[in-house]
Amino acid sequence: MKILDKYSMREFTKTILIALFAFITIFITLDVVEYVDDFIDNDVAVPTVVKFYAFQIPHIFILSVPVAILISALLTVGQMARHNELTAMKASGIRLSRAVLPLLVIGIIASLVSLVVGEILMPRTDTEVMRIKAGEIKKSSGSSPRIQRNISYRGKNGLFYFAPEYDTRRQVMKEVVIEKWDETLLFRINAKTATWRDSVWVLSEAWVRWFSDDGEVDREQFIAQDTFGQIRDYPRDISKEQKDPEEMSYWELQSLITRIEDSGADATRYRVGLQMKIAFPFTNVIVILLGAPLSARLRRGGIAVGAGLGLGLCFVYYGFIRVGQALGDHGVLSPLLAAWIGNFFFAVAGLILLIRAEKH
Repeated sequence: MKILDKYSMREFTKTILIALFAFITIFITLDVVEYVDDFIDNDVAVPTVVKFYAFQIPHIFILSVPVAILISALLTVGQMARHNELTAMKASGIRLSRAVLPLLVIGIIASLVSLVVGEILMPRTDTEVMRIKAGEIKKSSGSSPRIQRNISYRGKNGLFYFAPEYDTRRQVMKEVVIEKWDETLLFRINAKTATWRDSVWVLSEAWVRWFSDDGEVDREQFIAQDTFGQIRDYPRDISKEQKDPEEMSYWELQSLITRIEDSGADATRYRVGLQMKIAFPFTNVIVILLGAPLSARLRRGGIAVGAGLGLGLCFVYYGFIRVGQALGDHGVLSPLLAAWIGNFFFAVAGLILLIRAEKH
């Protein structure tokens, strides 16, 4: 590895770490200000507060690292431009794309780290954060909101429940799907509603289909309004806190999608979330392509200009990603395109900027 590459990587990494530390500190400080009344009113111990924010660090890291990398790229390359180091490289026959290569290596490493953190750490730490918030800070008894969305629960006797909406006060699940598995699918229930009444679940407008070993429908039965003996799970179990797609690991979400689609329900929103788990970490590479050529021509201004430009670009980038995600959730775009359209658009824009910067 050349001395110049080591220098670029060292300065870039140092700036990223400083930016990440600043973002994490700012986030925690603002959040403490928001929750300080709850901490005082509920007499929350300092170790609990420390634990509460320590478990939030993986989530903050995932959200902050692209911003930190973009600002660091703007500052690192911008400083090289102001000190005429880029001019010296160009005179030595080193193109801007070659000078940026060490930064892209760091970006790829950061993307892989983000994938690992998002897949292994974040699902567990986010769950712990919600537990601490509900049980130790809010001092709640673990009560859930009245309307829960996208219920996914593995119950007793091999039963699996999925419902887009569950009213915990009235104890009614709407458009519920209940399946029983024992290596293969034994039966599936599709009901308009399932209502907890007199200590049993009463199904309304339900079709029960039994399956043979080869997966074909063996027989079926229509239930206008009646109970089904094998459903024995209690409402308090089904209403346990449900995870959003962002809080699941890749394989948990993939398993949920398979079950939802096998039941005949629409899993588009979850497929978009699954693609986002891969697409979002690679923003760490694309922001370097975007920021490096811009800062190569930024010879005036210092940290304030670089940070302001970086935050502005990230705001636009994140907005583009969220628009694509919303279009995917509503079926306007395919899940793959919805998740990757932001990365594709800004990667092309970054490459165009890089080519133009090399011509000047």
